[in-house]
Amino acid sequence: MDRAQLLAELADAGTQPGEAVFVERRGADYRWSRLPPGEVPVLAAYELPGPDAWIVYCGPWPAGRPADLVPFLEDFLAEMESMCGGADRCRWPLDEPYPPGH
Repeated sequence: MDRAQLLAELADAGTQPGEAVFVERRGADYRWSRLPPGEVPVLAAYELPGPDAWIVYCGPWPAGRPADLVPFLEDFLAEMESMCGGADRCRWPLDEPYPPGH
């Protein structure tokens, strides 16, 4: 499915406590699945090569109408893309020492 289809399906999906959502991208094709509590995705079962990007989310699903979820889902996909060469989403300025002190 394309990105627009993915966003529409995820916005309508919602999750229950304990469930996880697994999303993968291969080129411009996306897939997603809902994982029951305790289950992990089995990437080895997929055809080779593996996905270009993937992410698992098991936090609370935002409440609201499906259209209200689009900013959350865009951020979710941006986080996935950042892990494979997408825009840098580092939230800590490189020129500031870590850990922060007072």
